[in-house]
Amino acid sequence: MPNQSTFEDMEFKGWTDPKIARGYADGFATATRLTARHLAAAVVAGPDTHILDLCTGHGIVAAELLAARASVVALDFSEAMLALAKETAPSATFVQGNALEMTFADQSFDAVTVGFGVPHFPDPARGFAEIARVLRPGGRLAFSIWCGQGSAGALGWLFEAYGRLADTSIKLPDGPDAHQFTDHGLVRETLTTAGFEDITSQDVPSELLVKSPSDIFDVFDKGAVRAAVLLSGQSEDTRGAIRASLAERVQMLGRHEADGYHVQAPCVMVSATRC
Repeated sequence: MPNQSTFEDMEFKGWTDPKIARGYADGFATATRLTARHLAAAVVAGPDTHILDLCTGHGIVAAELLAARASVVALDFSEAMLALAKETAPSATFVQGNALEMTFADQSFDAVTVGFGVPHFPDPARGFAEIARVLRPGGRLAFSIWCGQGSAGALGWLFEAYGRLADTSIKLPDGPDAHQFTDHGLVRETLTTAGFEDITSQDVPSELLVKSPSDIFDVFDKGAVRAAVLLSGQSEDTRGAIRASLAERVQMLGRHEADGYHVQAPCVMVSATRC
């Protein structure tokens, strides 16, 4: 069984670090904004909807929901993230709290969105059950998950370069697979058990934007907790080799425009209805 306290400690220490919070907000800005639009559409955000944006991060999904004139409550465990979210989505109601132990009453919300936050649940089954509890019957859930190892784009390139070049004896604390719910069979089984139906998964094209090819390394090193932990344990020579490998991929496969290099970062969006 995963050592949840160690995994939780890593997550909490990482995401409450203002530098990591800002690194994520800046490095993943384009990708999270593109995905936020899909999440808002999936839960049919509108003037008569009361929506919980769980693991709100820097508030980009909350802002999209507010743009649709929904009433939004934004929850995150990280004070550093909430500080950024208050700048991005100032009209939301902000709550610092634990996604697995929410203080909201049963059936409080018409919809719940989770923009890339599910991999940070130390116990995903418990997290989905808690989401089901606070959703009214017929309420909508939509969440996004990055595609990982073997995928086309930045995260797939990182996995490949790390496996080929890094000291892989450096390990993360035991915890849930960050990309497991890109598997539709697994996500259907998990959500059905939690009390959901009408479960669908769809690929969402998103992309990162970097000024120069080598900056893609910094997106992960400065703005993604698990990647930062693994990369920080490598020698400077190894870090340089991984940076060079990623930069080469960006130069070859990225789309160069006036504002920088656009790099694929595919993800999956899952949507479901509370039974």
